[in-house]
Amino acid sequence: MSTQQSDDTPKRGPFLTVMAILLAVLALSDATKALQRMQDPAVGGLVILGHKITSIGLNAVAGPLFGLFLVTYAYGVWRMKRWVLPMATVYAFYVPVNLVLFWSLHSVPHPTVRFIVIYLAFALTGSVSTALYLNRHHDRLA
Repeated sequence: MSTQQSDDTPKRGPFLTVMAILLAVLALSDATKALQRMQDPAVGGLVILGHKITSIGLNAVAGPLFGLFLVTYAYGVWRMKRWVLPMATVYAFYVPVNLVLFWSLHSVPHPTVRFIVIYLAFALTGSVSTALYLNRHHDRLA
C-alpha cells in the first residue's frame, strides 16, 4: 500500500484528518471571539496564558490572530507539510499551560474532576498527541 495520495501529498490517515478539521473549526471559533463576547459576555472571550480577554476590541484583534495561527496549522497538517512541526510543538506546550494557568488564576468555581479529565483528554489529544504523531512520522511530511 502506498503512503502517497494521487497528488503527491503524503497520506494523512484518519487521525490527522480529524485533527486538521478540528483545528480549522477551532480557528473559526477563535477568529469570532469578539462576536461571541458581544453575544454573551459571561461565556465568550479568548484565553491567552490563563488570562481571559474581556475587551471586545482585544478579542477582535487577538482572536483572528490566533485563528490565523490555527488555520495555518490545520492547513499544514492537511497537506502534511514539514514546516508544521514547530507549530505543533509550540501548540502542544501552549494548550496545557493555558489550561492550568486559567484554572489557577481565576476565582471561578472549579469544574468537577470528571469535567477536567474529559476536557484534558480532548485538549491533550488535540494538541500533544498531534505533535507527537507528526514528530514520530516526520518522514511522511513533505
